[in-house]
Amino acid sequence: MERVRLLEVLCLPGTGQCLRLLLEDDAGSAVIPGQYCLLGAHGGALQPCSYISLPEHHGPFIVSASHPGRFAATDGWLDYRGPLGVGWPLPLRAGRLLVVASGNGLLSVAAAIDELACWMPALRLDLIADAASLAGLPEECRRWLHSLGLLDERVHGACLLERLHRQLLERPPDVVFCATPDFLGRSAAQACLRSGVPAASIWLRNERLLSPPPGEGPVVRFDRLPPPFHYRS
Repeated sequence: MERVRLLEVLCLPGTGQCLRLLLEDDAGSAVIPGQYCLLGAHGGALQPCSYISLPEHHGPFIVSASHPGRFAATDGWLDYRGPLGVGWPLPLRAGRLLVVASGNGLLSVAAAIDELACWMPALRLDLIADAASLAGLPEECRRWLHSLGLLDERVHGACLLERLHRQLLERPPDVVFCATPDFLGRSAAQACLRSGVPAASIWLRNERLLSPPPGEGPVVRFDRLPPPFHYRS
């Protein structure tokens, strides 16, 4: 068990909040975007949180928490365990990546977008996100999504599945990252499958898969999802 210093609580619209943290000892394992950590006040229950930005050498990082108010630490420190779980894969042979996000999903895929834009500039990124995702973004995340040309708030409020169908017709992706609630993720993945995207190239991340058995989730390939995520080719 490690400790992190709580630097700042970023309150977001709705029920979520983000925490800016600093690792006491940054010699831990490197974080893969899409993984999660467990946080809690000293001696209290640990709660899963998603990485929004990744820990860097002696630098702060941000996580999102779905249970506001549970991380107050009078001494400024929280118990920390991470990174945990399976993260987003590296799309090495892909020319175009489509990211579909809803609700808190955009927070869970933000670090992947940031890393890929930095280290794979030739990869074309397309983002389809709904209004709830945009409302839950910290301001600094909103700014860099704008800088990448991925955030157009005039259209991001439209029906997500309708926009996905149009995107699949106009610019079919090689790989799909889907970070949405369960049912919406299944519907989006099925639409991608019908458009010719192989099941092995569709990856989903679901909050209900946080704290899974070792080696499973929260990012899972579509054809490996447990019930009720059966896929039809």
